[in-house]
Amino acid sequence: MCGRFYIEPDAPSFAEMLTEMSRFDAPVKAHGEIFPTDIAAVRTERGFSPMKWGFSGFDGKPVINARSETAREKPMFRDSMARRRCLIPASGYFEWQKSGSRKVKYRFYTPDAPLLLAGCWREDAGATCGASFVILTRDAVGGAETIHDRMPVMVPWGDADAWFAGGVAEFDAARLVWETA
Repeated sequence: MCGRFYIEPDAPSFAEMLTEMSRFDAPVKAHGEIFPTDIAAVRTERGFSPMKWGFSGFDGKPVINARSETAREKPMFRDSMARRRCLIPASGYFEWQKSGSRKVKYRFYTPDAPLLLAGCWREDAGATCGASFVILTRDAVGGAETIHDRMPVMVPWGDADAWFAGGVAEFDAARLVWETA
């Protein structure tokens, strides 16, 4: 389950995103550790937009992730999955592993390129910027399951258009590297 992701402050891969985000008045968190309910840069079919991380849940708490296996059927995500897919650029993400009574924080990333985390979005009158997103998760693979049982769905950079068109792309999870944060 992805509870936080991060963007390296001077990553050249994010130059286009930062340029586009400078057009908006929303207080976008463009680098550092991104927390649930922060406003982040999210790529849609039309380009980058500022969006709040987390759909408003039925109990008032934010829902930040959606299980990719069931998102197409769940009422909260069904319409967004069918019509409003998005990609969340990230340098990496964090997971925690329980070790006795404490939790150890791990940083996951690829050494050769930033990640594109798959998600979906919706209009949200309660969000400062008017829209919110969730990150899709899947069963962890590629060794990541030794740290946590879930991981974000990741889309290869070359498959972004296929993702927006409704396709499913398979990221090579063996490329992931992790270390304690």
